[in-house]
Amino acid sequence: MIQAIIFDMDGTLVDTELAAAKAVEDTFRAWDHQVTAKDAYFVTGRTWESALDYLFSKYPPKISRIDATREVLDSYRKKIETDLIEVPGARESVRSLAAEYPLALVSGSHRQEILSILGRLGITECFRAILGCEDYPKSKPAPDGFLKAAKMLGVPGANTLVFEDSVAGIESGIAAGMQVCVITMTNHFGLDTKRGHSFIPDLTGVNPAWVKALKVPAISG
Repeated sequence: MIQAIIFDMDGTLVDTELAAAKAVEDTFRAWDHQVTAKDAYFVTGRTWESALDYLFSKYPPKISRIDATREVLDSYRKKIETDLIEVPGARESVRSLAAEYPLALVSGSHRQEILSILGRLGITECFRAILGCEDYPKSKPAPDGFLKAAKMLGVPGANTLVFEDSVAGIESGIAAGMQVCVITMTNHFGLDTKRGHSFIPDLTGVNPAWVKALKVPAISG
């Protein structure tokens, strides 16, 4: 029985994955690096710090890490400020589910971006716990963020439903012993998400009745 629900944000509530990849491509190009498409979307599902550790090691910027990080994030923030795309059904689903289930959000984004986006959607108050990359030690695919959120909600992992879109996020939810429902419409890069437990294109029609009717399979690692 599902007793709590955890949402990812990027690619799950809002379609920001293309904006993140474009921010990487644009800033690294300014440093004379042609980032491969695969490397540009490496950030998908991970914290910025984890993704930039990899990217900076492969494509060393010509400026300090602090300045380089600031430039990438500034580029990303500008893109989502002007072109924030809501996943269909996101705000309605969150509001509906919050009336019956304790909700948490676990994102690889910084709290600054999270609160800005949730505020623009008008759903900040729906979440009992909001965790950004500053709030847990290891990035997805490690289970740290999801486990911390479940503990804050007081619900076992096996009774928690996670909405995710990325490979890293799916693996994180599985490692936490949770049921993982995959949003497919934001998989712009053709990533292999088949290890999720269930699949839906977007959040349209996802409400308490939908959760109760969800066929919950046995969890396998």
